[in-house]
Amino acid sequence: MAAMPHLEQIIEDIPTKICSAQLINPGDYFIRDALDNTALIAITEVCGAIIYVNRKFCEMSGYSAEELIGSNHRLLKSGEHGTAFFRAMYRQIADGKVWHEEICNRRKDGSLYWVYATIVPHISERGKIDSYASIWFDITARKLLEEELRASKENLERLASIDPLTGLANRRRFEEHISSLVHTYPRTKREFHLALLDVDRFKEVHDTFGHPAGDDLLKTVATRLRAIADEHLLIARLGGDEFGLILTACSSEQANAVLAVALEAIRQPMLIAGASRRCSASLGVATFPIHAEDGAALLKAAGLALHHAKMNGRDRIENFQPQFRDIAEKKALLLAEIEGGLRQGAFEFHYQPIVPLAEYNPVSLEALMRWRHPKQGLLSPAGFQEGFADQQVRAAFGMYMLKKVFGDVAAFQTYGLAVGRVALNLTSSDFQSDAFLDYFFKLSGETGIPLSSFCAKVTEGMFLGPNQKRVEWGLHRLHEAGVEIALDDFGTGFASLTHLRQLPIDRLKIDRSFVANMILSNEDQAIVRGVIDIAHNLSVAVTAEGVETVEQVELLTDLGCDMLQGWYFGKACEAGRLPALLSALPDCRVRRA
Repeated sequence: MAAMPHLEQIIEDIPTKICSAQLINPGDYFIRDALDNTALIAITEVCGAIIYVNRKFCEMSGYSAEELIGSNHRLLKSGEHGTAFFRAMYRQIADGKVWHEEICNRRKDGSLYWVYATIVPHISERGKIDSYASIWFDITARKLLEEELRASKENLERLASIDPLTGLANRRRFEEHISSLVHTYPRTKREFHLALLDVDRFKEVHDTFGHPAGDDLLKTVATRLRAIADEHLLIARLGGDEFGLILTACSSEQANAVLAVALEAIRQPMLIAGASRRCSASLGVATFPIHAEDGAALLKAAGLALHHAKMNGRDRIENFQPQFRDIAEKKALLLAEIEGGLRQGAFEFHYQPIVPLAEYNPVSLEALMRWRHPKQGLLSPAGFQEGFADQQVRAAFGMYMLKKVFGDVAAFQTYGLAVGRVALNLTSSDFQSDAFLDYFFKLSGETGIPLSSFCAKVTEGMFLGPNQKRVEWGLHRLHEAGVEIALDDFGTGFASLTHLRQLPIDRLKIDRSFVANMILSNEDQAIVRGVIDIAHNLSVAVTAEGVETVEQVELLTDLGCDMLQGWYFGKACEAGRLPALLSALPDCRVRRA
């Protein structure tokens, strides 16, 4: 049996055999029949006129053979391919080379279909190209699938760059935009401004009204920010209640003007939990490349500016200043030193006597923290006050204080030092979880030192913060266990009388500012007298702080104050020096009827 001709040879021979009316041999017929059922075949003259189409070609195009033959192949042009595409094709087949490519055509009804095309030039005996044979395979289904996959990929990429709650760009898109602007700066020399925005007191709204109300607030803020956006302003939600804004093609003054509009928009009343309420936001701004040389440093600079906006009262715009970085680095160093000091036990407690005026009552003590700094020597809390601004550091100090003071009180008992209560200065961070109170009770059980040996000093500021309810609950728990509760710096805060009525306050401490001037100031003397009278009428004891002279002692005694504390009796000292200090105390106690 003769060998079957190669497919390309059959395609190349088709124009000649059709044009010369030659019969196709049985082997050719088999191949042609197979092609006719799977492929679209057409033959065109050099000028582009169609001279042959098979049945499959007609079915796919929607045209009849009569409509196609004699027409130019441009009849099927879809418009999907540009001039360069066809120019490259014609150049190749005009050189007598076979051309392969995917191509989109248009049906008679206007719909599109894709084919994988092979065009074979037919060269006559004289060496000239006299026709082209095209064989196409339908790949429309594959192209549709590819398009769906591409669209799906684009959608996934879009979703990966969008915050699902607000519909704004997310942190990923925000950081990509920053990187792009930084990367193109050497060529464009265009600076840009980065702003970080936090919703003021968002946590209070979230905790008070619940998660859905918090989400509604964020969506409202996003809508108002989106209203001022344009092609030069990208707005993103970076997480929680933090939003980011990138402003291009504007000066610093113009950027601040846009941001001021944003803050004003947020200030307008909005519906939260079914009621109209007002909110505000704080903004920190940094400019590239003036304030930073890369995206990460720029974000940090804007974050420092935002921090200062919050510290300076919120609801404001703060532009980055170089000293912000110095302040932050200094604070970071301080926090690292504090952590090291806590691990090494470098913090200790000195004790100042609190002298009772009633006869037979024991002297109490206040535990005051000191830091034996390796370079700066012994520091009072004023020397590391910035460390107390960190909530977690305050909480760590509280736990450390309990362990140290319980150890000191146990030592007092060992060498027979009889003292009354030991006052501990608490902060709101001590009540942020149950850990502090649980440790307090645990140490009492382990050492056998009763909780009635202690006084918990608190300030009014602790009742105004976000931990207010936990503070109140914790104080009730301590009071029920026998711990005395003292309200410090009385008269310098707000709503103190309300606290006296609602909280388990056993003792008031009159602020030293009133005691210092009471001898010469009738007004301050009247305030001290009034505080003592009110407290005693409510069965609350009174301690006066900052007592430094015998005249103050005598006047406070006459006014009926219960206990005195100050340098007149001695400065705070180490636990080991307490016996000598207490034995040298001046006797100012009086007999009470």
